Amino acid sequence: MGASRIANLGPCGQGRVLHLRVAMMTCTDRNVARSALARLPRATACLARCLVATGLALPGCAAKGGGDEVLPPSGMNTTSQARRYVDKAVRRSSEGVILMPSKKAETLYDRTRLNEIAQNLRVPAAQCFVGRAVETMKMGVQDGETTYVDVPEGQIRIRTRINPAGDVLRTEVLETGFKDESMYPCLDKAIRAVKWTQNKTGVIQFIDVIYWVSLGYAAEDHSDAAKLELRKQTAITALRARKCLEGRVSAGRYAVQGLSLVDREGRTLANRVDPGVLPEAVTQCVAVVFREIRMSRVPEAFVRPISPSADFVVATDGSVSFADEKWLALIQLEEETLKAERRGGPGDDARTEIDEGEPASDGPDAGAAANPAAPGDAPARDPATGGQKLKLGGHRGPRK
Repeated sequence: MGASRIANLGPCGQGRVLHLRVAMMTCTDRNVARSALARLPRATACLARCLVATGLALPGCAAKGGGDEVLPPSGMNTTSQARRYVDKAVRRSSEGVILMPSKKAETLYDRTRLNEIAQNLRVPAAQCFVGRAVETMKMGVQDGETTYVDVPEGQIRIRTRINPAGDVLRTEVLETGFKDESMYPCLDKAIRAVKWTQNKTGVIQFIDVIYWVSLGYAAEDHSDAAKLELRKQTAITALRARKCLEGRVSAGRYAVQGLSLVDREGRTLANRVDPGVLPEAVTQCVAVVFREIRMSRVPEAFVRPISPSADFVVATDGSVSFADEKWLALIQLEEETLKAERRGGPGDDARTEIDEGEPASDGPDAGAAANPAAPGDAPARDPATGGQKLKLGGHRGPRK
């Protein structure tokens, strides 16, 4: 899908992991989740074992009999109320992981360890999403609006069977909302890489892993200021990308389009440049330069897509220019002028400036004019000596 590169995706923040008895949940919007769960002071046993993630139905909540029997809800909150609370929290987060042990396994696994596993699974799962998104996403029309299409977002419930030693024997998909079939194999690989907690029963246990992910909507990236900043950052990188084309392509016009996925700090996680416009080697070079694009910080975002583009023109003499080159020079000149004005400061007045380089006036009265001391006063001290107060307030007019 053209030149692309996947960077290491760091932890998605120091999000607090919310847990109710045996169900561990991590989510990006931890404040929303925390406020929602705070309203459940008497969570039922069914809620402790079964959480609903973005509309993902969990049949275990309604199961009767057998090893996975769940007791009917009791207390002030009904199962539907609890589901609505947690559902709202999960829907408002862009990604998250839930670990749900079976009733038999809930007493065999340490909750702290499951908490850590749920948190650690978010990074490789997000890498699966970013890796596919940079290959499949493109601009298109959906519901009459221009937006990104073919985004590998959705939710999935994977049953993971674990032997007593803590190794994964096999996984199976119970429910999935992912249209991209490549997401499950990648998530399966991440789940199998986990060293799960050992149990002493000698029996195979299972834990359901629920993962959901979406781009979300970063309103800051859709503002006019963000569009102007993207144009500026793209022009800055295009200025350096000219060397990729010099002497390597024939004369003509080359409209380059790309896709970059940036994190909440505005740094590029993965990017590509669409193929077919430039030779492959030149496309790779431009893609490397486009990784230097840095957008503004959006603390509440997860993965933010941007579409940098540059219109290069190669002249017959081999020189390379691009459409926004003069615009960028004007913008940079304006910024330098503003910086110079700020460095000058409001207190710099021409009337109070000291011109240390002004030559002494000639003539016999030059010394008297420079030293108008009255008779009887002490001789003037050398202004280079310390301990003197220098009058920097300018010349004052005569008192009336």
